[in-house]
Parts: sequence; C-alpha cells; structure tokens
Amino acid sequence: MRNLLAFTLFTVAAAACGGDDELVLATPQQCNPLGGTGCISPWPSALYEVDDAATATGRRLAIPAGALPVNIDKIAIDPAVYNLQDGFSAAAPIVVAFAGGMDPAGLPHFSKIGDSLLPASPTVLIDMSTGELVAHWAELDHAAEGKPDRQALFIRSAAMLKYDTRYAVAIKKSLKAPGGRDLAIPEGFQAILDGTVTSHKLLEKSRGRYEAIFAALAAKGIAKEDLVTAWDFTTRSGDDVRRDLLVARDATMTMVGQDGANLTFDFTETAQNDARIARRVDGTYDAPLFLTNNGSTAPSTKLARGADGKPQAQGMYRAPFTAIVPQCALDSATPVPLMIYGHGLLGASNQVASSGTRHAAAGVCAVVVGTDMRGMSEVDVANVALALNDANNGHAIFDVLVQGMINHVALVQAARGPMAQTLFRKPGGGQLVDPSKFYYYGISQGGIMGTTVCAIDPVIEKCVLQVGAINYSILLERSLDWPTYQTTLFGAYPDELDNIIVLNLMQNQWDRTEPTGVADVILGQGFPGTPRKTVLMQIAIADDEVSNIASEYQARTMNVPVLTPSPYVPFGLETTTQINGSALVIYDFGLGSTIPLTNTPPPDNDVHSNVRNKQATIDMMKRFYETGDVVQTCTAPKGCDCATGGCGTPL
Repeated sequence: MRNLLAFTLFTVAAAACGGDDELVLATPQQCNPLGGTGCISPWPSALYEVDDAATATGRRLAIPAGALPVNIDKIAIDPAVYNLQDGFSAAAPIVVAFAGGMDPAGLPHFSKIGDSLLPASPTVLIDMSTGELVAHWAELDHAAEGKPDRQALFIRSAAMLKYDTRYAVAIKKSLKAPGGRDLAIPEGFQAILDGTVTSHKLLEKSRGRYEAIFAALAAKGIAKEDLVTAWDFTTRSGDDVRRDLLVARDATMTMVGQDGANLTFDFTETAQNDARIARRVDGTYDAPLFLTNNGSTAPSTKLARGADGKPQAQGMYRAPFTAIVPQCALDSATPVPLMIYGHGLLGASNQVASSGTRHAAAGVCAVVVGTDMRGMSEVDVANVALALNDANNGHAIFDVLVQGMINHVALVQAARGPMAQTLFRKPGGGQLVDPSKFYYYGISQGGIMGTTVCAIDPVIEKCVLQVGAINYSILLERSLDWPTYQTTLFGAYPDELDNIIVLNLMQNQWDRTEPTGVADVILGQGFPGTPRKTVLMQIAIADDEVSNIASEYQARTMNVPVLTPSPYVPFGLETTTQINGSALVIYDFGLGSTIPLTNTPPPDNDVHSNVRNKQATIDMMKRFYETGDVVQTCTAPKGCDCATGGCGTPL
C-alpha cells in the first residue's frame, strides 16, 4: 500500500509539471484559462485567433471543436462558419465570468459612461493601435441573478469598436467578489504573471502578446500587480463583414437593368375606406435571387455561393410588395416623391398599409412601397425559432437577410422604373411620381435595418430611421419583445453563460447585414456607386422595444449630433439647433424614471409607437425630405417634450 501511495504521489507531481517542467492547467485544451468560469470566456479572445497573411487583418479565428456551447439535444455549435472570419465582431460585448460572482459596485454604469475613462474604473478597454482608453459601460447579466457562478460581466463599448484593430481588456483587483472578497486570479493569467510555462497550447501560443498588453496598461498607470486578468483580441475587417452584401448588391444592379428595365410585376387592388389613401395595391415583383432552394423558407436555405465563395445569383424570383397612393398625390399639380418603407419586427410588406405609414404617406405626400425583409420577416418566424434552438441553423436568418436587403434594392428599381411608368399613373394617364425623389422611411426593425438599406442603395439619399438603433446583442435583452423568443433560446441552452455566448456568436453573423456593418461609413466615405447619405433619427425616452442605449450607440458610432432643444443629450454626442444633414431627435413622454438600471426592458408602454403618431414628427420628416434640413418642429422648451404637449396634434 505504501509503495502504491508513493507511486501515486509521484505520478501526480509529474503531471503537475507536464513531464517537461510544464505546468498542467485544470482548464481543458479547447477552453480559455484566462477567465474564472465558462469554457470559452473571456470572450472574445486572441486565444482563438491565428496568424493568416491572406486576410485583411493578418489574423483569422481558429475556434477548436468542443469549445462552443452544446444544446439540450447534445448538438455542439460548429465553429466552421466563425473560423472563416478575420477577427471578432466590433459590436458584440466583451464577456467574462468568475466563480462565486462579482459585486457590481464601482462598475461604470451606462448612465455614467465617462467613469470608464477614470483611473478608478475596475474595467479597462484599450485601443492598441493608439494606446488610448475606450469609453464603455459594464454590467452584470440580470438574467443570471441568483446564479453567480454563471453570471456574465458585460463590457460594452460606448460606440462600435474600429474594424481591423487590436484591443486589450483588463479587470482590475478593485472589482470584488460579493462580500468584498478578492476575485480569484484565473490559473492561465497567473501563469502569465509568474512566467510559468504551461502545457496549455492556446495560452502558450498567445503568451508573446502580453508584452504589448502590459506595456499599454502600464502607460495608463495600471501595473500587472493590479490585475485579476487581462487579454486581447482583434476585430474583423470591414471588407470581410461587408463582402457578401456588396457583392450581391453589385450583381443586382447589373441584373435589374437601367432603372429596373428588366423587372416585371403583377398586382391586385383593394378598395380603401380612408379618405387620405386613394389606392392600395399588393403584388409581386422580380428580384435577383441569391439563395438556394429557390429562395424558399426551408431551414436548409442559405446563400448560394460560387467557386470563389462569393454570393452567386440564381436568376430572378418573385418577392411580395405593397404600395399605397395618398389622395394628395392625385391632387398634386406636380409629380410626388416615392418612399420605400421598412416594416417592424418580423413583419411583412403589407405593413405599408398600417396607420402610421398612412400618416406619413399623406403628411409627406409620397407614394409608399414596401417588401419583406427576408430573414427577419413574417415568413421567417419558424426559422428564427429553429436558429434559437440550434445555433447551427443561423444561416436561415443571417444568410437570408442578405436576400432581404437585395429585395429592397430591387424594389427601389422596380418602383422608379416599370411601376412608375404603368402602375403609378394619374387616372388620365399623367405622371404621378418623380423617380428622382426616392426616400426611405423605417420604423422599429425597419428603423434598425433601414440604415443598411439606406447605405447600400444606389438611389436613396435621405432616410428617416424611426426608433432605430444598432447592435442586436444590446437590443434583444432590453426589448419587451425578447421574452417571447428568449424562452426558446433558454430552453435549448439553459446555462446562462452559454446563451450569452450564443447571442454573441449571432452578432458576429448579424454584422453582415445589421447596421453595425455600415454605420462607420454611411455618413462618411459611403460605398462605391452610392450618393451622399443623410439620416434623421427619431427616438423616444423609455422605448420598451428599441432601447435608448442602442439608439445612442448608433448615434455615437455614426457621429450624428442631437437636435436641440432636447430633453437630454447622450454621452459623447454634439448638439445642433438646425442642420442641413443628419441629426438625432429625442422625444420625451415622461417615462424616463421607468428605465431599469439593468439589462432588462422598461415596463409595457406606448412610447415605441407614439413617435410616429405626432404631427410634429410628420412635419419634421416632410421638411427633411424636401430640403435636407432637420428643424425642430416640436414646441416645448425642451423640444419634443410630448408630456407637456410639445409634439403637436396626436394623429
């Protein structure tokens, strides 16, 4: 027995040294030893990158099998689609967790983002290309409250991170565990601090990156001895993010012909009982198809790709459209503008005929058309559920969203060409619409995804983004709509930390069509073949479906100023009293005190829809579309203070 005990002790000691003076870590080889709990956290991390001279960033993701979450059906997420990326999402949050949980005291709150730049901040984010601190907020995941071992700490940048950039993250010892205890230093980071070589291949591959990380932290007065952990990662390049969308857009413009000459359509007409609306038509039109399975809603449908891996057109298919013609257009002595409408969450083209759009059509006096945002439309709801149940089905959302964008680009061409020549005519045959004046108007999901439609479209110049925002990885958990879909995700991935990683991975795919892919350039250099763009953002305090935080995130990323007078001015934004260009207008319905301090939505209210139902909103839109000027049409001392009647007549 004594000899057996001695042999056992010798074996354990040898294993602890890895057999070659290497420390054997408890963390499995595919997992990240720089965090306190969860296989792949902290995330994102350069541990899951490799050098690749063929990419724009010089890096590529290399997530090993077994590192990503597994659902209740024992189906692991396949890393293959992510390993094609040349970096991580510039929008998804940074995530870390520690055994026993964390005390949120001292974290820079979203209401005090500037605190993240102060020496007292326990969370640090550094742009390694400049050495400068990055403004952010940090918060614990409310959904995991009561399960401290699985509660994520989110670090969310105040605006999108830059593409193709290396960032360093640090957690300081001033962040404590509950009860004021010190957080345990993760074993991998302790090995880095001690200079101890380990048998963990991912850690050792990244060891050489720490000299620069520690130097950047030291330059900000942060010593290694002050740290619980630190790591770095590389953001994906803009070219990599936007490639699918722009390749499909360019091919589309060739296929549709000059002013949509190659496109056909059919329609039926519905009698109207609204004196403001003269006609409603519903039909289908040709749009270039870039999906397999003839564009069906089969779960296996994805982008059709050529031998070079780029989207490849499969001919044309028929997409749905709805259009309304206001009576004022028939009465107008001159042709009126066209407007393409972006529908709400998982909606459809027929939302063009909804009350809010009727207000806009009559108030602006424009013919309004709309189509389905495939990927996130009514016909895609079942596939959304499938993707939440098994993240490997993500292509049914994220690939198909490329088609949704193409549907809108093609509809603009069909409406200003074939439809303008035959469908949109006055009763006597006169010209009804002016094809040179084509605007965008989107609400909710249409206000979000509309930024991308606006950015890539070769015709549209002026866009109204109503209660819009960017970054679904921020939006979802703060939306009153989310619990409906959260049930499916949490049922499939019941571990709180796992479902956070799933949403983070989804953001990496959403970036291809979500405005995170275009927000950095839409108001600047723009895209080849597009005119100069201007946007009018209209949001409301305490929106229970589209979080103010995500709307402000968009405005900061796009550098859109706040029109004053205003109920408040978000962190990091400039102000303007009148502008010919882009601006953010903020409405106040007196519910600001109901905004939760955590990553949860406000209580159910009418804020989300009330913005579109105010006369001042329509007047502001009309002035913007006609002149390019953003002028404060609200009349309260604080601008659009709707609680005091400053937003005009309710519609």
